[in-house]
Amino acid sequence: MAHGTRDRILAEARTQLLAKGYPAFTVAGVRDRLGLSSGSMFHAFGSKARLAAAVYVEGMLDYQRAILDRLGSGEAERDVLALIDAHLGWVEDHRDLARFLFATLPDEVGVVAKPELASHNRTFFDALRRCYETLPGGVVSEGDSDFPLAHALCVGPAQEYCRQWVRGSVALPPRAHSRTFQRAALAALATLDAR
Repeated sequence: MAHGTRDRILAEARTQLLAKGYPAFTVAGVRDRLGLSSGSMFHAFGSKARLAAAVYVEGMLDYQRAILDRLGSGEAERDVLALIDAHLGWVEDHRDLARFLFATLPDEVGVVAKPELASHNRTFFDALRRCYETLPGGVVSEGDSDFPLAHALCVGPAQEYCRQWVRGSVALPPRAHSRTFQRAALAALATLDAR
């Protein structure tokens, strides 16, 4: 399949998936909107879960790039602040996609997407691990099992607020609380040093 056709399919799939939600989303709806044959659609994606997973992977890679583009200042605390700011900003700028990625992703889509995301996730989380490793006090050491805890403490509160915002449970957009979540991330990470 030509790259342009695949891009058109993904763009239309994203539009329909985010507008309708996964339960009402269909491959046939995308096919019909683009005037494609059933054969070309199923050859490219094979199932509803595969097409939704392609949208998920594309969105997750965009999110990861937004974060990675902000890291690497050489100062861990500055990178933590940038990480929180980038996370909140990306969610606010991509509300419907963030809802799909972080709040309503069906298990069957996550399972299909996992292999394709594996190497990208390694790169992403290795960059975050390096950031945490260079924080004052050695919050996380190389190969340390504290990385998942450090990451949850750092991003968890901001992520939970974002989940509430994309679902419409809270009104103020994420960036309105950027400074609060940045300070909270640094304070939470400092508790690891105090153990």
